[in-house]
Amino acid sequence: MRFANGWILLLIPAVLYLFWATRKKRGLAFSSIRLLQRTGRTASIKHKIGKALVLCGVILAAIALARPQSTEITDFGQQQGIDIAMLLDVSGSMQSVDFEPNRLEVARKTMDNFIAERVSDRISLVIFAGSAYTRIPLTLDHAVLRTSLAEVSIASVGQDGTAIGMAISVGLNRLKKSDAVSRVMILATDGDNNAGAIDPVTASNLARDLGIRIYTIGIGSDNLILPSQNIFGQTQYLQYEGGFDEALLKRIAETTGGQYFRAMDAEGLERVFATINALEKTEFSEDHYREYHELAYPFIMAALLLLTAGVILDKYHYVQIP
Repeated sequence: MRFANGWILLLIPAVLYLFWATRKKRGLAFSSIRLLQRTGRTASIKHKIGKALVLCGVILAAIALARPQSTEITDFGQQQGIDIAMLLDVSGSMQSVDFEPNRLEVARKTMDNFIAERVSDRISLVIFAGSAYTRIPLTLDHAVLRTSLAEVSIASVGQDGTAIGMAISVGLNRLKKSDAVSRVMILATDGDNNAGAIDPVTASNLARDLGIRIYTIGIGSDNLILPSQNIFGQTQYLQYEGGFDEALLKRIAETTGGQYFRAMDAEGLERVFATINALEKTEFSEDHYREYHELAYPFIMAALLLLTAGVILDKYHYVQIP
């Protein structure tokens, strides 16, 4: 609690002094008070009640003029989110079962968990195989984003292959007009750039010039294990050597100020996204909001009631006998 005009409270001692200083008896000289006693008037201290009420009313009025206020302080924070373009490879090799159940399913689940933790960030989803397109533009509606991500499959892009340069270019189109304090791409792939008309190095140089960081993730072990159906309808697993171009992914990350990660299993992929989540922190700025509530109204009402009652009692009800 505080007083906006606290100096007015200094008048209260002056009021008390004037009250006591004027208590000297003042009245008319009577040769005898028998005449008043015959009318039923007797000497009494009740005449002081009215003056006491007036004094209390004046003090309350002074308190009201001092403007008592209650103070409420509210802390609040402002969030400055990050704009993120998530680039997900959906080429045929993402069906490899070296992840359980396969690379694509694990990548989708891990990305979904990542999105759930980035509540203040706008996120876009770009999928690519032999070509690339924006599945969801930058949005804060993460429910729609996560629903769309859950529906992504190998068939979502009609052309097979791995167009990393195209994917980066599409991501740049999502982020280049953004005014966010930080803009990043997360590129998750298990293949080498073998499709698309745009060179990944050229695209990453453009990202660097625009101030956009790219985190690259190489998904998969050293062996590619793909399911295949034989003529009898039985599922066989074919194993291939080789995989993604690790040197290319490192170069893309280094060029843009990002980082390269290798995820050889589901747990490793979760750790990668946890690391990125920690690296790209949303900025918070805290502030304090102070709100004052006026408390003078009850004091004003009480002062008026006491003053009115005091004047009535002092002037019209009780009579002081000298």
